Amino acid sequence: MPAICQFFGIVIRMFFNDHAPPHFHAEYNAFKAVIRIETLEVVEGRLPPRARLLVLDWAAQHRAELMDDWELCRAKQPPRPIAPLEWIAMHWDVIAVQPRAPLALTVTFADGTLGTVRFEPTHLTGVFAALKDPETFARVFVDHGAVTWPGDIDLAPDAMYAEIKRNGEWVLK
Repeated sequence: MPAICQFFGIVIRMFFNDHAPPHFHAEYNAFKAVIRIETLEVVEGRLPPRARLLVLDWAAQHRAELMDDWELCRAKQPPRPIAPLEWIAMHWDVIAVQPRAPLALTVTFADGTLGTVRFEPTHLTGVFAALKDPETFARVFVDHGAVTWPGDIDLAPDAMYAEIKRNGEWVLK
């Protein structure tokens, strides 16, 4: 199955002589999805939310090229490579994060702004309940400009940036 594009750890592939309707395969780490070209609907599998959005944004920009490659693969011809999605960093993209005890983070944004994110214990409900565990909290990382934890837990970087610019810290209550 030829890879026609790769970006941000995502691989886009098409099979030769594949079944209709026209679609492509997207892979990100252990996740796989089949996306219909015409509607950009995920028809099988799943991708993490951010990877899914990146794939759909890329596919919307390259729909005609995807259809051309689909026709080539159906005709048992090699598809043409398609340009990757380019990352345009926003000033509010997080580029570094460090956990601080207890329940605090130090973040650095693309424009050099530094700040603190603090969680009040009352905020640790719902999806954030997993962050009560210090080991889980310490597993924080940056994914496509957002502060993220395993299990698809993330924080909105634009809201974080605005609050840190205003107050030097963002307190989640």
